[in-house]
Formats: sequence, C-alpha cells, structure tokens
Amino acid sequence: MKAPASSTAAVLAGEFDRSFMAAPPEEIAHAEKAYALRLGDDPYAIRAGEIAGLFRDHRVVQLPSSVPALLGVAGFRGRIAPVYDLAVLLGYPARPLPRWLLLVAGGEVALAVTAFEGHLSLSHGDVAPPAEQSAGRSFIRGAVRANVLLRPIVDTRLLVEEIRRRAGIPRATREA
Repeated sequence: MKAPASSTAAVLAGEFDRSFMAAPPEEIAHAEKAYALRLGDDPYAIRAGEIAGLFRDHRVVQLPSSVPALLGVAGFRGRIAPVYDLAVLLGYPARPLPRWLLLVAGGEVALAVTAFEGHLSLSHGDVAPPAEQSAGRSFIRGAVRANVLLRPIVDTRLLVEEIRRRAGIPRATREA
C-alpha cells in the first residue's frame, strides 16, 4: 500500500528543513573565494584573499610613462596607488581604460580588468595545477573550471613582486 501524498510531503519537508541545520560538507566549508574576471574576451580568476577592494568606474589620473601597462594613479581609501592594466601585464595588447579596478591586498597596486563577472567558490579539487609557463603567463598559478569555462588563476603576489622588480623597488620585507 502506498503512503498518502501528505505524509510523503511531510517527510520530504522535514528532510529539507534538516538539511539547513546540518554542517556543510567538508569540501564546501573549506572552499576558498575567488573573483571571476574577464581580460579582453578571456576568462580569468583571482583569489579573493589577494584583493583588498573592487571598484567600478573609479577615476584614474593618467600619467606620462614609458611602461605600457601603467595606466596612471587612483585614490583608494585615502591612499594613492599606481593602476596597471592586468591584460597588458599578461601579454595582451593595450585597450581603452577598463571599467573595473582591483586593489591588491596591501594597497600598493591596483589592477584594471575588463569585466567583473562574479564570485567563485574554489574547493581543493576544483583547482588544476598550472600548465607549462610561457612568456606573460608566469603569473598564472593553476586554473579553475567554473561552469564550462576554464579560468586561469592569476597570482597577484607574483605580479606585484615583478612590478616592484621592474621599478627597482626593493623586495618587501616582513617584520617579526
């Protein structure tokens, strides 16, 4: 004999309600957050822990420079930071000023990107190891598959280190 529909619905409703009280699976509980970005037409990701702020249509004061990736400077929370075009740093041709700026953790550099496409949750199994490095791609540390897109993950710490090296700024030291 079949259980009445009302009792089946009650059981399903109870299971549904209990699912919200249970701790999330270990994989989800330890998921790392990332930003889904676009550089030109290509998808990328940056770990959220490496970014101090995300800004849209923020004013950038252009400066004369022989560095193609340097777009100018911008003010962020009372501090001025140089703004670099992330696409150019990764080997893409220069384009008009992108709309989105990412202030890198530490606040010493901002990166301009074509588009911000949303947030990602990265579990350990989602991140593939980096492919063989090529010129301009030495700042990529793995990739994540989000929906159907494979998004290379940009390591902003390596980018900032390279910017400092090119500018002749000594490596940042950590104080104990």
